[in-house]
Amino acid sequence: MNAMKILKDSYHIMSKDMLEFRRNRMQLAALFIMPLIFLIMFGFIFPSGTTQQHMPMGIVNLDQGEGSNEFIAQLEAINKNSSFMDFKAYSSVDEAKTQINQGKLYGVFIIPSGFSDSLTSGKSADFTVYIDNSNPQSSMQIQQVLSSTVSGMNDMKAEANVLDISNEINQPVNPQAMIFPYVLNIKTTIPGETNYFNFLAPGLMIMIVMMSVMTGIPEAISKEKELGTFDGMLSAPISQVSVIIGKTAALCTRGFIQCIMVLAIAMIFFGVTLQGSLLLAFFMLLLGIFSFIGIGIMAISMSGDQASSTMIVNLLMFPMMFLGGIFYPIQQMPWFMQAISKFIPMTYAADAMRKIMLLNANIGDVMTQIVILVGFGVVTMAIAVPLFRRSMTR
Repeated sequence: MNAMKILKDSYHIMSKDMLEFRRNRMQLAALFIMPLIFLIMFGFIFPSGTTQQHMPMGIVNLDQGEGSNEFIAQLEAINKNSSFMDFKAYSSVDEAKTQINQGKLYGVFIIPSGFSDSLTSGKSADFTVYIDNSNPQSSMQIQQVLSSTVSGMNDMKAEANVLDISNEINQPVNPQAMIFPYVLNIKTTIPGETNYFNFLAPGLMIMIVMMSVMTGIPEAISKEKELGTFDGMLSAPISQVSVIIGKTAALCTRGFIQCIMVLAIAMIFFGVTLQGSLLLAFFMLLLGIFSFIGIGIMAISMSGDQASSTMIVNLLMFPMMFLGGIFYPIQQMPWFMQAISKFIPMTYAADAMRKIMLLNANIGDVMTQIVILVGFGVVTMAIAVPLFRRSMTR
């Protein structure tokens, strides 16, 4: 009899909760939208091909001889059919490396002086490709493309050499140079071997801060509203903005402690190297926090309880985690998902953190990301604060 009563009471409680859920439009919308977002995300986030196309690459021709011009022409001819790379010429190596630090190039072909002389004297002509390996997946794909491209160019050049050999008189020719006229030397932005965690760690720090702020604000404010303690706080002689700042500061402190732990573990156990300024990295974390605060406050203001706030935050947070380039390079996503990622603040925060930590980028190299994060934070806060004040009067 007691068991039947327990089951009956449980049914009534379940019915009451389901009734409340049905009346909450936010939760109802999230119930259907969340699965759709995840299905679309996981269905299209991974590219169908094995190698991406139109990878931006620079060319610095320090030789300017007939042989180097012929080399560039062959390179463009080999690449024309596959469109793996898009080439742009630069006048100096430093200029091209700056473009790499700013995320505008994946790598640069460096043709040294004397390149043409080596070819005409029957020697192998060395050149260097300087690759950004802060993204191991893209770096590996570029090296694979380079290997196949240079192999094809060697075949073209070797065939031409064999056809012209009968015209050369008293010219000593190295057979190895005839078969392999071009020798590829690869240098990377990060010294030594890199791993996936080099790519993951900077974005992971941003993600931890985002989760601490966006999930903590609803818990810190909505829960107190439900318990009734928030009314007492608001009746005290302090402003509502002070309440927001104080609670956010506590959440940020917790997020910073977690980020320091992530960085320490990444460096000790996973071999992650910090190439840039630690102070600039923490500055970017602060900007990331600033850009996320307004989203969390808007979630509280748009909902009447903690459960709804958390639901809205999760609805916004999880797409940002996957579309912001934390776990998977944005460049390898379909074009329409790349377009969506441009409207997500985490995209710019994670990108700037990688450039600072892995490429030793300075504040000028990440100025675009800084401006976007500040602008996003200002706009969201300008919307969030009035919404929050209005919600406090309800």
